[in-house]
Amino acid sequence: MTDKMKSFRVLSSMTLRNIKVYAKDRMAILLSLLTQIIVLTLYLLFLKANYVDVINEQLAAVKNLVNKADIEALVNSWLVSGVIGTSVVTVALNTLNLMVKDREDKIDFDYRASAVHGSTVVMSYFLGSVACTFITSSVLLSAGYVFLAATGTFCLTVPQMLQTYALTLLGSVSGTIVLMLFVSFFKKSSTFSAFSVLVSTSIGFIVGAYIPVSQFDENVQTVVNLVPGSHIAAMIRSVLVTPAIDNIDKALNGADHGAFAAQAREMFALKLKIFGNEADTSFMLLYTAAVIALFTALNIIVYRVTSKRKD
Repeated sequence: MTDKMKSFRVLSSMTLRNIKVYAKDRMAILLSLLTQIIVLTLYLLFLKANYVDVINEQLAAVKNLVNKADIEALVNSWLVSGVIGTSVVTVALNTLNLMVKDREDKIDFDYRASAVHGSTVVMSYFLGSVACTFITSSVLLSAGYVFLAATGTFCLTVPQMLQTYALTLLGSVSGTIVLMLFVSFFKKSSTFSAFSVLVSTSIGFIVGAYIPVSQFDENVQTVVNLVPGSHIAAMIRSVLVTPAIDNIDKALNGADHGAFAAQAREMFALKLKIFGNEADTSFMLLYTAAVIALFTALNIIVYRVTSKRKD
C-alpha cells in the first residue's frame, strides 16, 4: 500500500469518526438547530401575518388579480431560505466544537504522538464538519420543500431545486472554513460555548432570517453584507423567492407596470447592498470563492504556527 493510500485511509477513518461523534450527540444536534427553531416559531407567531399584511397593502388596488396561495408562496419561500441560510452557519459551528473538546481532553496530544500528520487531523475536522453541515441542512431544505408542497405553495423547477442544494453545499464549505479559523483559538468548551451563543443569536439578523436586511440602515447593510454567510443566504433566497414573485407578476399581467415585483425584490433583499452598490449573484459567487480561498490560506498559516507551539 502506497503512502498516499495510507494517508487517504487515515483521513477517511478520522473524518468518519468525527461525523459519528456529532451524530451521537443529540444535544449538539439540538443546539445546531436552535436558531432554526426560533426562526420557525417567530414566523408562525408573528412574521408570516406581518408580511402577508404588508404584501396585501402593496397589492390593495389589484388584490383581486392575485391568489392568496401566491402571496403565501412568497412568504413561505422566504422562511425556508432563512432556515437554510442560518443552518449552514450554526450546524458548522456546533460540529467544530469537537476540535475544542479534543483539545480540552488532550486527544490532540495522542494525535501528535502518533504517525498521523497534523494536516490530516485538521482536514478530517474540516471534511467532517462540511459533511454534517451539508447533510443536516439538506434534510432541513427537503423538509422545507415538503412544507411548501403540503401548503400548496411550491413553485420551483427541478433545476432550481438542484441549485439550492448546490448552494447549500457551497454554504457548508464557506461556513466551515471561516469558522474553523476562529475555533482554532479556543482551548476550553466554556469559552467556545459563549462564542457559539453569540454567533447563533446574531446570525439570524445578519442573514435576514428574522427581518430582511433591506430594512436596515444602509451602513448597517454594508456591515452585515460583508459577512460571507449573508451572500449564501441571499443566493438561496433569490432562487427560492424569485419564482413566487414572478407568479404574482404574471397574475398582475402588467396592471401595476411591474411595480410590485420590483418592490418585492428590494424588500426581500434578493440583491445585497454593499457601500451603496447592489451585488448580484455573480458578485456573490465570486465573493464567496474569494472568502474560501482567503480563509483557507489563513487556516494553513494558523495551523503552521500553532503546530509548533508547546501547550
